[in-house]
Amino acid sequence: MSEELSIQELMRQAIEAAREGKKAEAKDLFQQVVDRDDKNEKAWMWLASVVETDEERRVCLSNALFINPNNERAQAAMAKLDARSQQQTQDEEVIPGVSRRQLLIFGGGGIGLIVLIIVIFAVITGSRNAQNAEATRVIADANSTSTAVVAMIATENANATATTQALTSPTPTATNLPSQATLPPEMSLVTPSPTPIATGTALPYPTGLTGRIFGWSGRDVTQTGFLSVVAYNLANNGEAVTVADVQARNVDVSADGQRLVYTRYFSSTTFDTGVEQIGIDGVGAVSLVLEQPVLKAQMPHYCPTQNQIVFVALPTDFQGDITTTVFPYQVFVYNIDNQQLFRLTNDRASYTYPAYSPDCSRIAVVRSELSGANVGSDLVLIDTASLGQTAMTNDSAAYIEAAPHWSPDGQQLAYSVYPKDLPENNDIIVRRADPSSTPLVLVKDAGNDVFPVFSPDGQYLAFSSNRGGAYDIYILDQATSTVFQLTNTIEEDYPGGWAS
Repeated sequence: MSEELSIQELMRQAIEAAREGKKAEAKDLFQQVVDRDDKNEKAWMWLASVVETDEERRVCLSNALFINPNNERAQAAMAKLDARSQQQTQDEEVIPGVSRRQLLIFGGGGIGLIVLIIVIFAVITGSRNAQNAEATRVIADANSTSTAVVAMIATENANATATTQALTSPTPTATNLPSQATLPPEMSLVTPSPTPIATGTALPYPTGLTGRIFGWSGRDVTQTGFLSVVAYNLANNGEAVTVADVQARNVDVSADGQRLVYTRYFSSTTFDTGVEQIGIDGVGAVSLVLEQPVLKAQMPHYCPTQNQIVFVALPTDFQGDITTTVFPYQVFVYNIDNQQLFRLTNDRASYTYPAYSPDCSRIAVVRSELSGANVGSDLVLIDTASLGQTAMTNDSAAYIEAAPHWSPDGQQLAYSVYPKDLPENNDIIVRRADPSSTPLVLVKDAGNDVFPVFSPDGQYLAFSSNRGGAYDIYILDQATSTVFQLTNTIEEDYPGGWAS
């Protein structure tokens, strides 16, 4: 494996190989990780799950415990190795199948000798079974260690806190996370049309802002939620320029501010969704992930450090009803340069609104449990190296989260949330990207406030609201808590990305 690969990429490939049972490949990859980062506790634990001998496992676990003496999973696995080693010492064989203790019992007198011969004969004839049993035990022990490692990672990533304490009364009681964090019910492709609120006086226009906000805008006469791709020039009084006259939504802008990616709805052909990229000048539109084994690709988001996107889609082996509006969408990453596809999730939950952190080490996404006792939605973070999930909220069905967006420094997350009984009353939450953080209600109004987007300097937050009747774009100055109004038209306007 090339040294040019990052440690995160090596970890991702190694974990994938381990989960697929390719232990030799996984061992080599994990070894490369610890050779380059000998303080990587997770890598040592994973390596312990794929090596072949107890001696190797002991070395790996010892290193993990040296890094973190409080690693309970490593302690438990080491205790198993110690117990097995002690038992093997006690039962040390003088000849195959006969321990020293057995030989002493049978070694006294003629009758004992005859019995010994019988025992030896029985042992020899049964030696192959004994060897097979021993091999089975070794494999079982190895699998036990592997299970302990996976459980350690799952436990480490399962820490979550309630996320609704800052919302209106009554505040629901937070529920404990199940083995997998729960998330919101799958979103329909059709955006419900909100009941317009009486038009009020427009708020002041923001001044002194620079850059462009890219989003989607138009009259939603088809009631699909898909509109034209639009750019708002903040240096020119928010002038709106159509970039692509297509049916689109979930617009995002690349880190260099030169390309846009969005969900495209093909209403005139397949009545399906796909992912499309275009230059900010409206030139060079190209469909992405066309040749990949996915269906209904949507909600793309750029990685700021690499030329790739994260999105959600259905795998082609999906066995459900393709005509339904609720699907178990999974998270995928697509490298635009080499056209490689990576699947990050593989479960019965449904994922929506994935968003890369600024360093692409984490993905914020809404995870929905579609059936069972924990039906509901929560916001989770996916580690792109280990694929472990950390729950940011654990309110299940009480509140529904959507559209997370990272601050430029990667320290905060903004997202919308509504009580389950008031789906047209989203508020905007901002909090540190840490499960122990306190959620703050930054935007609260009688209208529906959705799709928060940070400015490049992190001082401002753009969002869409129907508080004035139609959905317009508003901008909050976080320093003064002042809300300005960018658009005031009969069109529906939504922000997706903000470029300098």
